[in-house]
Amino acid sequence: MTKILTGRCGSLRAFLRLNFPLEGHAERLQGGIRRRLVQVAALPAAFPALLLTNAFAAETKVDFPSEYAQGKHYASIVRGDTREELYTTIAAASRGEPLPEGTVITMEDYRNNQLYRYVVMEKRKGWGQAHPAELRTGDWEFKWFNPDRSVRPGENLDRCRACHTSQAGNDYVFSYDRMKEAD
Repeated sequence: MTKILTGRCGSLRAFLRLNFPLEGHAERLQGGIRRRLVQVAALPAAFPALLLTNAFAAETKVDFPSEYAQGKHYASIVRGDTREELYTTIAAASRGEPLPEGTVITMEDYRNNQLYRYVVMEKRKGWGQAHPAELRTGDWEFKWFNPDRSVRPGENLDRCRACHTSQAGNDYVFSYDRMKEAD
């Protein structure tokens, strides 16, 4: 690409000096063009990563757990007009162990006593590797669902991951201690 821009001049600096003879002006332009060349050169390497990141952010592997209410209701959390009802199987938590692969935690999220959404966490081997290190929550994945249980599109699940990283000592689960107490 530099060869195309420089033509027969042999270097970007020579090209700029020949075509932009103003004192100091060529150096300013050279910095801008060099930056642009670096940005353009980086695109082919970045493009596949962008595609994978956007594809994964848009769709995760978590399905709605239709029988979640048959699990253990282990916590009700009330904050102002928000109430969260949490369900899971809790045998591993009661023993103080990390939750096993296949664990599903379902949260019913109510606003002003109306079901607003469901948030589901599911743990499967290898799921965490799809995310940057600073957003990994073990092998947990998240998904939001509407009250009719359809997928809630366009949600930024990195917000879930960013918060849950603070709970690494509790298998990335804020309500882990409540699970231990509920058994």
